[in-house]
Amino acid sequence: MASRLFWFLSTLALALIMAGCAGLKSVEPVDRVASQAIADPKTTPLGKQIQRLVRTQPAGQSGFLLLDKGEEALLWRGMLADQATRTIDTQYFIWYQDNVGKIAAERLLRAAERGVRVRVIVDEISLDADPRFLAFLNDHPQVEIRLYNPVGALGLGTLGKLAQIIGSVGDFPRLNRRMHNKTFIVDGSLAILGGRNVADEYYDLDEEFNFRDLDVLALGPVVPKISSSFDEYWNHPWVVPLEAVVDIAITPKEREAYYRGLHQYAAHPENFPPRFDAGLAATATRFKSLRAADLNWGQARLISDRPGKNPELDRYDAFGESGRQLTELALGARRELLAATPYLIMLPGTFSLLEDLRERDVRVAILTNSMAANDAIWVHSRYAFQRRRLLGMGVELFEYRGDAEDQPLLIDRYARMPDQVPLVLHAKTLVIDRQVVYIGSFNMDPRSTHLNTEIGLIIESPPLAQAVAALIERDMAPHNSWRLELTTEGRIEWVTQREGRPVRAEAEPDIGVGEALKFLILTLLPIGELI
Repeated sequence: MASRLFWFLSTLALALIMAGCAGLKSVEPVDRVASQAIADPKTTPLGKQIQRLVRTQPAGQSGFLLLDKGEEALLWRGMLADQATRTIDTQYFIWYQDNVGKIAAERLLRAAERGVRVRVIVDEISLDADPRFLAFLNDHPQVEIRLYNPVGALGLGTLGKLAQIIGSVGDFPRLNRRMHNKTFIVDGSLAILGGRNVADEYYDLDEEFNFRDLDVLALGPVVPKISSSFDEYWNHPWVVPLEAVVDIAITPKEREAYYRGLHQYAAHPENFPPRFDAGLAATATRFKSLRAADLNWGQARLISDRPGKNPELDRYDAFGESGRQLTELALGARRELLAATPYLIMLPGTFSLLEDLRERDVRVAILTNSMAANDAIWVHSRYAFQRRRLLGMGVELFEYRGDAEDQPLLIDRYARMPDQVPLVLHAKTLVIDRQVVYIGSFNMDPRSTHLNTEIGLIIESPPLAQAVAALIERDMAPHNSWRLELTTEGRIEWVTQREGRPVRAEAEPDIGVGEALKFLILTLLPIGELI
């Protein structure tokens, strides 16, 4: 995936150059039917179970459960989809037609066949799927799929998408605004937010690399706010019904044959992680017996950008709600700021914020990907030139290793994997003074700050904050990450441990000639507005 995106982004830089003098267009209006989340989630079986837990807590508090492992996160999504009786609302940046993508589609179809209303929002430019894959699912009367800010690139390969974007160069400022939100809401009663999309690599099932990610399951008063955010997108002009973008005639016979094939695919054990059915049953049992004491409770604030991020589409430096609120949260740190972000690029305001914290002697420690582990090397091509300044300020920098030695503890099926593949950091978390935690989709980079819409939760729960801090610090440990040090001569050195032995590097560790050449090319390209 990283290689395809490298060449896509390299060539797309040409479109950016041409876009500078072009006018801005708007999304073409299309007919749509407005709809909202269910008004009475407490009357559903799931809602009644959740209310029994919420009533034991102080007013206004919501409950949270961390989903740290990929397979665990997939099981909870599958189990909750099976438990749904009224609605499933799901919103993602990426949906691939791979194993997980097909399993997700089949689970949603199964719910729809029980009479559950299924609404799906996905960013069109990040869809890697045959249009018929979505059209057949969308053809079910209980399912509706809508695309965010369509480019007209659905079903096209990398070069086709590139040609489509270049052909729409006058519309580039709008097309560059993407929806990075990731939410999964069941019966208006429970929601999963975090960093995971719908693709194999988010659930430890990919054959090339997997993501080290984090989601949180939320229940209680914060969930209706998440549903309201979904509705805001669902009914927005930028979110377009699939049939307005993809015009495919489907006969009842074709539809039934497709549904039958999708169910048959999901019936084959080889398409699932080992013992997946047993895992679903165990997760359902765990959920049924869930007690208030099994959750972390606290006041939660949803931060969600409006569709389009902000109204100033022709600017690359205007803020959205996520950036404003996370800046305010970070400035409130008194002792410590811990952060995990897969993509790290400092903006002038971010440097100022960190300088303010360091002047107040607040510890700042940030975990991101090493160049060898980074699936977005173009981001590294900017971050690499900012490290010396960060280290000089006293910021602690850690870069995650693709061969992190804790992988057997992080991936349930690790011992049964035919090949061990790199693990890439993808969690987006921020812990303040081990009292407050942010979990969501926001990366510490310009796209999340100025262009992409984001969603996440700021949760005031010391136990939850301390649990997330422990996860970050485990990933920062010497056997999992490189710690960067600034020598007295001003050079950067990387320090880690391999099999208990200290290792030191004086240049980007674990990379080959090919990666170094890509890095060099990307440092020369005018791709600032793309990353």
